[in-house]
Amino acid sequence: MAILREHWNEADQLRHAGLYFWPRMIGRRTEYFRLCEDLRLLGFDGMVASLSAEDIIDGWIKPGWVVLSPNHFEIRITEVGEEQLDKWKEEDRLWNERGTETMPLKKRLMAGEPAKNLRKIQSIIGNSTVAGIHDPYTTAGSLGTLLKLADLGTKLSPALRILGSPKPLSKSTDSMAIIGLLKDINTERKATWEVRTYTESGKKPHRRFLVLDDGSIVTCGMSLNHIDKDEVLDCEPAGSENAKHDQQFFDDKWKIGTVVS
Repeated sequence: MAILREHWNEADQLRHAGLYFWPRMIGRRTEYFRLCEDLRLLGFDGMVASLSAEDIIDGWIKPGWVVLSPNHFEIRITEVGEEQLDKWKEEDRLWNERGTETMPLKKRLMAGEPAKNLRKIQSIIGNSTVAGIHDPYTTAGSLGTLLKLADLGTKLSPALRILGSPKPLSKSTDSMAIIGLLKDINTERKATWEVRTYTESGKKPHRRFLVLDDGSIVTCGMSLNHIDKDEVLDCEPAGSENAKHDQQFFDDKWKIGTVVS
């Protein structure tokens, strides 16, 4: 792959092309050569400061965002790619809401620092109690992260509500793992934690946030099943429009959710 030294670098170009093409590619197979032609029409022609169409696709394949068919004729988005797309969309949403305001480093989660990331999440929650969690990629690993937060002193409601998407639990082994761990947690903690999933026609839920008992919302760019990433971390204060919106959104989706059991 070409190495670019312009301001709009390789990662930026992979991101831009992904945001443009992936939404229409999810859930279907795309012809490789047709995609190359479409990428060239968008300007990815391998000229100065531009990756080629083939380099763009190769850049998507290497981190596992897309996979190529055995005959190299078709390409499709993976679950890892869908999660990456969600991350990019969340970054854009926060940017659009906050304009040019930058995120302090202490409020960012950093790749390679999972222990520090846990402490940052614990710190931003403070003395509040986590009452609800919205995370489409909830797995047994997410529950493990919550237990680690509890060990650091984070307060978790005995009636914690966890809302996700059924896709990560589509395999029976994944579903059994989260059900078994949830049962153990509730027995040991004398709690009534509950996990529900929901789908929304025509729209895939992708936001990750924690609902606190004081009405504030902690936004977290990555899923709790893997916190070793560079991601945003912020808190919407109680009473703010964003906090009220997220609280209502969570409550509405919880009501129509399906219990994982």
